[in-house]
Amino acid sequence: MVRGASTVIVEALLLLTGISLAILLSSAVLSRVSILQSRFTSIFSEVVQSMSERLTYVYGTYNESENAFVIYVKNVGNYPVYDLSRSTVLFGTVGSSQFFPYCSSTYSSCWRFVEFGTSNSVVEPTETIAIYIYNSTIIESPYYFKLVTPKGSIVESEFTLIPR
Repeated sequence: MVRGASTVIVEALLLLTGISLAILLSSAVLSRVSILQSRFTSIFSEVVQSMSERLTYVYGTYNESENAFVIYVKNVGNYPVYDLSRSTVLFGTVGSSQFFPYCSSTYSSCWRFVEFGTSNSVVEPTETIAIYIYNSTIIESPYYFKLVTPKGSIVESEFTLIPR
């Protein structure tokens, strides 16, 4: 009879050990699933926001007093556009545009922007901005403009200047 009782005790201990291991494993897996779910939610939110980030070309002209091309762009999306100074700007003749780095003031061969709403470096929905492109070489018409925001939204247009 002692032998039967020891078998039952061993089986009970093995069963308890198995249950304990299952609980440990499931808690580890569930914590990882929670982390993955949180990360997925964050990524999904960023994707939705970048897809909702919508800037559109309004008008392009040349400002002789600033010696710069001026491109007006409006946020027609539902979300603000942040870090516009980290955007990529290409400008030039159609078929041969060049990269212009951002500059905070008027230097040659760079670009800056001016907000017409609250000046906070955030392009709010319905806000219009003017992008000043300072160029040191002659660019022939028709002109090509492309802006790529840090989240990947693209605004591009071809235009010519209308004589006054």
